Amino acid sequence: MLWIMMLHLLLSLLLQHHTGAAHTFEEVDKWVAEFEDPARLQWQKPDEVVAALGLSPGARVADIGAGSGFFSRRFAAAVGPQGVVFAVDVEPGMLRYISSRAKKEGQENVVPVLGAFDDPNLPRGGVDVVFICDTIHHVSDREGYYAVLKRDLAPGGRLVIVDFEKQKDVPVGPPIEMRIDKAELVREIEKAGFKLQRDVKLLPYQYFIVFGLP
Repeated sequence: MLWIMMLHLLLSLLLQHHTGAAHTFEEVDKWVAEFEDPARLQWQKPDEVVAALGLSPGARVADIGAGSGFFSRRFAAAVGPQGVVFAVDVEPGMLRYISSRAKKEGQENVVPVLGAFDDPNLPRGGVDVVFICDTIHHVSDREGYYAVLKRDLAPGGRLVIVDFEKQKDVPVGPPIEMRIDKAELVREIEKAGFKLQRDVKLLPYQYFIVFGLP
C-alpha cells in the first residue's frame, strides 16, 4: 500500500521538525507506563470496546488522542492489513513510540499522525470511524472540532466517544470539573449535526456513545 508508506515518510519529516506543541510528554516512558497500566484493562475493556464497534476488514479508523497506541494496535488487528489506523496525537514523543512499536509488531497499517488542538489532520472524507477516548474533555473549541470531524468522515461514517462520567464516585480519570456530562455532550454533538445511534452500556466508569451523520 504505497499511500500508507508515503504517509509514514511524511510523518517522520514532521516529527523531525516539530517544535510548537503547547505541552510535551517529555517523559515518554512514564506516560507509556501509565497508559499501558494492566489495571486499565479492567475498567477500559479495550477488546470489548473494539468488538462492540464491529469494524469491517479494510476500514479506516482514526484514533484521536492515541497516546501509547493502546487502542490503535487493537484497531489495526481488527481492520486487517487492507485497513488503516490513523493514530493521532499532538505529542511527537508519543507518536515516535507508536511508530516504533508498530514496526516491531509488524502493524504496517498503523499511521501515526501529528494532530493539532483544532484539527486532527486527517484525510478529508477519508475516515470511516473517528474514535475519541479519554480526550474530548481536552478540546476547548468542541463546536469547531465537530465541524472538522464532519469534514473528515466518509459517507456513512461514525463518531465514537468514550469518556468519564461526571460523578464523584468515579475512581479514575481527570478531576470532576474537567469532565463533561453525557447528556450535555450528546446535546452539543447533535447540535453540530450528528445523530446519536447507540449508547453502549459496557464500561463501569465511562460512557460509550456512537454517532452518525443523517
